[in-house]
Amino acid sequence: MASKINGHVLAIDIGGSKYMVGIVDLNGNIIQSRRYEWEDLITNTVVQSIIKSSKELLEKQNDISLDAIGVTIPGLADPRDGIWIESSFSGIKNINIGDILQKEFGLPVYVDNDAQACALAEKIFGACKENKDFLYMTISNGIGGAVFANNSLYYGGFGNAGEIGHCVVVENGFQCKCGNKGCVEVYAAGPAIVRIYTELGGNSDSQEPAIDAKYISELAYKGDELAIKTFNMVGKYVGEVVGTICNVLNPQKVIIGGGVSLSFSLFEQSLKETLKEYLYISANKDLVIEPSPFGYNGGLLGAAAIAICGKDHMYNWGNINNQTTTV
Repeated sequence: MASKINGHVLAIDIGGSKYMVGIVDLNGNIIQSRRYEWEDLITNTVVQSIIKSSKELLEKQNDISLDAIGVTIPGLADPRDGIWIESSFSGIKNINIGDILQKEFGLPVYVDNDAQACALAEKIFGACKENKDFLYMTISNGIGGAVFANNSLYYGGFGNAGEIGHCVVVENGFQCKCGNKGCVEVYAAGPAIVRIYTELGGNSDSQEPAIDAKYISELAYKGDELAIKTFNMVGKYVGEVVGTICNVLNPQKVIIGGGVSLSFSLFEQSLKETLKEYLYISANKDLVIEPSPFGYNGGLLGAAAIAICGKDHMYNWGNINNQTTTV
């Protein structure tokens, strides 16, 4: 793959509950990285925190020359202009984060939705190097997705393809912050796992500082029946969505990323059993579903991938009906 990058890039992965900054080389090797929890997820705090943390990291690696910056956004992004359009769960809207960081660091900045970027990372560094058609689904504080079709990252007619999290799985279900009801995001993402577990009667008054999806997964691995049932329900909801999408797209692989993917073995069986009800098996008989090999570093490597590719390689936005990225 052609590349304008000669050395290293600064990768910034913005998540719903945390963010990461790191220095990554052309081969996807993370030279240095740090993870931070958000104190307040509001516009001014987000931007200033990212700048401060990035400068602290770069001060410790001042012998490394950087060529570009990549930023992943949890929600809608405009890669043409480097704008964070919105994240429905946070209320953040219309931050020109690309322009802000370019002025701050004097480097070209590339911004995209986190799932799109993670899919590109899977193609360049990860599990899909040999695949031309695959679906990427991230399950974390929210749920997102991306489509690689015919060796291209597909953006859709309006630039927002892959919003898997807002496929409806429960009619007239819980309200989603996108405005609809019953979205899979409110039934299978991290906060939903906590809600399901407590609704089933799980003890939310644990000794942990705060019960979360990771803690519930630890209970499930220890044999807690309610925690196991919770992840079985997650697998069911994810299976419904994945099955329907695969009937349309016929991908070779489905890669599950995000923090919840680290508990893939807890919901794998339920997911695959549900697929039998929703998937046209004969048309998708060789479909492979597996977790991302990147773990918590998926978003960071996604940010690196979009910085390495650059706008000329990643985005063909000249024609609104041809928004793809051929790799």
